[in-house]
Amino acid sequence: MKFSTSTLTTVALIVGVVLGYTFAGFASIKAQNITAPNNMTASNMTTSNTSGGSAKMHLEEAIKALESGNKDAASTHLTAAQQAISGESDQAKMHFNEGMKAFSAGDTNGALMHLKAAKDALG
Repeated sequence: MKFSTSTLTTVALIVGVVLGYTFAGFASIKAQNITAPNNMTASNMTTSNTSGGSAKMHLEEAIKALESGNKDAASTHLTAAQQAISGESDQAKMHFNEGMKAFSAGDTNGALMHLKAAKDALG
C-alpha cells in the first residue's frame, strides 16, 4: 500500500499537533501539582509554616473530611500529615499512628478519636 506525499505530510502534521497538545497538557498538569500545596497553605492563614503547623492543619482537614464522610480527602490530608508529623512529639506520633491503623481498618470513630488526640498533642 502506497501513500502519497501529501497524505504522509498530513498525517505527520496531525501527529505533531496531537503530541504538542499532549506535552502541553502534561506541562500544565505538572505546574498545577507544584502549586497546589502552596495554595492550600496560603489559604489557611491561621497555620504557621512550621512542620507542626502543617501537620496540625492537615490533621484538622482530615478530621473534617472524615466527619463529612469524604474518605478520599481524608486520605490525602493524612498522607500529607504523616510527612509533617515526623519531627513532632512522641505522643502526637503515637496517636497519629493509631488513628491511621483505625482509618485503614475502616474504624472511622477510632480514627477520629486518635487523630483529634494527635492534633491536641501538637498544641
